[in-house]
Amino acid sequence: MKSRILQFTCFIILTFNHMAFAQDQFKVLLFTVQDTWHYECIPNAVDAFHKMAAEHQFKFDWTQSPEGLAEKLPSYDVVVFLNANADNLTDEQLEVLKAHIHKGKGFVGVHSTSDSEVRNPWFDNLVGGVFKDHPQFQAAVLTNHDANFPSNLHLPEKWLWSEEWYNFKLLKSEDVNVLLSVDENTYDYKKGYNEIPLEGMGKNHPIAWYQLYDGGRSFYTTLGHKPEAFQNQTYIDHLFGGIYWAAKGEIKE
Repeated sequence: MKSRILQFTCFIILTFNHMAFAQDQFKVLLFTVQDTWHYECIPNAVDAFHKMAAEHQFKFDWTQSPEGLAEKLPSYDVVVFLNANADNLTDEQLEVLKAHIHKGKGFVGVHSTSDSEVRNPWFDNLVGGVFKDHPQFQAAVLTNHDANFPSNLHLPEKWLWSEEWYNFKLLKSEDVNVLLSVDENTYDYKKGYNEIPLEGMGKNHPIAWYQLYDGGRSFYTTLGHKPEAFQNQTYIDHLFGGIYWAAKGEIKE
């Protein structure tokens, strides 16, 4: 009887040790901000990240405080700015983010991360582009430009998705690697929120990309406006693929 108890105890210890090790394959810090347009996404997003971390066995933490971001970030491999940008960061807090990137670690920007009101060239370049405007929420067809990249592995060559299709200024078109683009022939890119028509971006309209930047890795996706996106497994896999790459680096074939 004692032998069986000892065996069971050893099994439990080994199981928990294995779980603890697996949970630390990499560490992800989620940073969100309560803005006017996207605050409803936060509960769904946090729930999705908890499930993602459990499924893929990585360590996950979340903060809505710039002070918390600066305090926690040095211990993490990837930081995810979800509808958050550098507008609320002090110079000292931004330096912590810069140090994170300089150490070769990862950054993931989601949706309105590109919509900064204050121009900070370093952060603008980290994201890869600056939000200009967008038409009304619509369905459109996306093109998958890299079926070998982790965020796109599960996506078809053409993908139908409903979103706010961001138009960009200050886009680093020569430096970023485009993963997804939207076909402006498949939605009304002129349909804004007043009588003044929008211009769109033309034939080349990127909406997700990645880059190596200032020693680190940056992945950005415009997708994720509505809370429902974070209950959609196709979208979650797209997001996790970007996080995985930002944590692990270049994928060797």
